[in-house]
Order: sequence, then C-alpha cells, then structure tokens
Amino acid sequence: MNATFEKPAMTVHGLVRFLNGLMPGRLDATLDGGLFGFTERYRLQLRLDDGAKVEVGAIALGGESQVGKWLLQLNGKGCGMVTDWESVQELLEGLGAAISRVDLAVDFLEGEYSVDDALTLYDTGAFINRGRNPELDTQGSWHESGHKGRTMYVGKLKHGKTLCVYEKGRQLGMPDSDWTRFEVRLGNRDRVIPLSVLTNPDEAFVGAYPALRDLLQAAALEIPTQREETKGTLAHALYHMRRCFGAHAHQAMEATGCTAGDLIEEVRVHRMPRKLDPSGVVAGLAWPELQAQIERLKT
Repeated sequence: MNATFEKPAMTVHGLVRFLNGLMPGRLDATLDGGLFGFTERYRLQLRLDDGAKVEVGAIALGGESQVGKWLLQLNGKGCGMVTDWESVQELLEGLGAAISRVDLAVDFLEGEYSVDDALTLYDTGAFINRGRNPELDTQGSWHESGHKGRTMYVGKLKHGKTLCVYEKGRQLGMPDSDWTRFEVRLGNRDRVIPLSVLTNPDEAFVGAYPALRDLLQAAALEIPTQREETKGTLAHALYHMRRCFGAHAHQAMEATGCTAGDLIEEVRVHRMPRKLDPSGVVAGLAWPELQAQIERLKT
C-alpha cells in the first residue's frame, strides 16, 4: 500500500510511534536515501520479540517536485503485521491522504481456483467490462514442462487496474504445489481508491472484475498462507544446503569425530533468515511437513 498526504502536524518519529502501536514488536526508522522523487526515505524495520528484523515499508518526504507531500508505504509483510486497520484508515482520513497503490491478494492453497480456471473465465468473457475484454498477457511455463510456474495478467497497471494470477507455490520452489494466488493491483490513475479498501478489501477485490465475485468463499485464511510460504522457503533453502554442502558436513563428522549437534551449533546463526516471514513461523510449522516438502523437491 502506498498513500500520499500533505505534511502532517507530526514528526517522522511521531508517525513511527503511532504505527508502532498497530504492530507487534518495536518499529524503527532509519534514514536511507530517497524514493520516487522524495529526497528523504526512512526505512521502517520491525524488531520482533525474538530479535528478528522485518522490513515493513518506508516513510518518504522532501524534494521540490513533491511540493510538501509525504509518502507512507507498507509492503506485503508490513500489511501482514498491522493489527488495527481501522486506526490506519482513521489516521489517513485525518491526514487527507490518498492511496496511490494497493494490492489485494486472495490465496487458494489447494488450487480451488487455478491459473487454468482464470484463463477459462477470460475466454468465456467473464472479465468483460463496458463491452470488451481487457488485455491478456501470459508468462512462464505455458508450453513446456517446468517448475517455475505460470502467470497471467488481465488488464494493465498503467491503466490503473490489473489482475495477476500466478502459481505461488511453484514460485516458492514447491513444484507439486497447487497454491494459486489471485492478486488485484489498483493504481490511482483515472480513479480514486477509497480509504475503505483498508478495512473492507473484499469489496474492492470482487468489484475489480465481474469474474471475481464467486471466488472469496473458497479462499484460504491468512495464517495457513503464511505457514505455506514459510514451508516453501525453508524447504527450498534446506534442500540446496544438502545439495551443496551435505557432503562437506559428512566429511567433517567423519574426519573429526564431531557429533551432528556439534556441527549444527558450529554453523548455526541465531537469527531469522531475511527472506522468511516471521508471521509464518508464528503460525506454526511441523518438522514432518518440512521433511515431506524437502523430499518432494528431490524428485
């Protein structure tokens, strides 16, 4: 989510303190270059209770071309950390803010709706609006076997609205996964994105295209989605750890007589991997689940 507003009657750190009350952990702001024509960008990092750091967005300001405006940006992880969207909406309303970009994702972990279903909906005219189908673009492994997955785009973001449908599980290195994501991306070109999208995203999602009206009942809940993403990321990393360094680990144990525990403690780094979503770890992940996913990656 990106929102712009006139310079508020508060400092950057005052805005950070407000946002910190809507997220777990401690939110820090670090000045780091510029962004989108703004001369100052404050990177927002959330430090969780276990010490893990998650980059959740940015606050940007300054620059003659921006004529006193500020930008508040929350990335996907940042949006997932917000516990009180009503307060975010109330803040932005008070600042007279306008949303310039928002992405709304719905996940189907078991492939209840797939990329093929989306293409069928397109071919049957389910996306027709004002008498014509929006533009269609496809990318990925449509005509050959492969594990990188497929993506289709309906509409163009440069026109203010697009739907991206892609095989999320395969993107994360899970070749047998049916996990599909439908993601509506809205921009403010030729349209005003209502602030109510923050507290009622379902309405904006299904209103984007007629084809989306029947999808939400089959959608996945937020926590299982985060757990699946964590499983895919960890399994992919551990699979390649074994492939690249498994023989080295074996030789170290054979040559020195060290135990597996000794070896693990020697190479273990006590922090959260940067690419891992901590909320997915909080959601819970069983070792047998992870083992099963690693085994599937071997085939």
